[in-house]
Amino acid sequence: MMMTRISFSLAMLSLFLAPGAQAQMAEPTMMMVMDKYDVGAGGPVFQDYFSMVQDTYEGETSAASSWGIYWESPTVMYRLAGVPEGGLDGVLALQKDRIAKANDFSPEARELFGAAWEGRRTNVWAELGSLNYMPETWDYETVSGNPFHSVRVVYVRQGEQENYERAIQRMNELNRSLGINNMMMRVFRGGLGTDAPVYMFRSASESMEAHGRKTAAHRAAREAILAEWQENNRQMTAMSRRVDQFSNFRMDRLSRAPANR
Repeated sequence: MMMTRISFSLAMLSLFLAPGAQAQMAEPTMMMVMDKYDVGAGGPVFQDYFSMVQDTYEGETSAASSWGIYWESPTVMYRLAGVPEGGLDGVLALQKDRIAKANDFSPEARELFGAAWEGRRTNVWAELGSLNYMPETWDYETVSGNPFHSVRVVYVRQGEQENYERAIQRMNELNRSLGINNMMMRVFRGGLGTDAPVYMFRSASESMEAHGRKTAAHRAAREAILAEWQENNRQMTAMSRRVDQFSNFRMDRLSRAPANR
């Protein structure tokens, strides 16, 4: 049953990423599997589970063996796992690997698995490298050194994907025109098989305080191009159905190879 659900999700995603639909849109540069856990009062169980899984993957180097655990609140956690190669086949291989590991769990580990995964929801995201705003030379260790993430999820109106991505490009052009060089923002597209996808912006900083200082400095710099900036923002808002904003903080103790994510 689990593999059926995964296969269905991947089939829907293949429609979403079909070349015809992608003609004027940014090409995915890698995939990411994001699991959201509504742990409720089960935070300690969640932590015990990922401590156990770290031991399970000891010495392995597959995509399934690397992840970052992110804290949103005492009751909401995330696991992010990048799939740098293989596209949809790589996502499927990651899921098969996870299932194979779970099938080999001891009875005690299976009980822990069930308790930790009770509130889990999985989404597949495509990273759009051409829309990222990162230093010229960066790698995932750069992101690893900045564990605080400001996250914005934008639900775009049907049929506005191309226009919205052009607005992201314009936003990046305006920031670059000001010489802003300390922003680390990665852009992802989701929305399996729909005409109205979802975009996720993950901006990394050393801390919440550092993020606040950068944001204030960027806002002050944009006063020089305020009219252009406000007009582009107005267009992006008009194309959006809903925007969710929240913060994540990576927990390296529960992450494995966190430099990769």
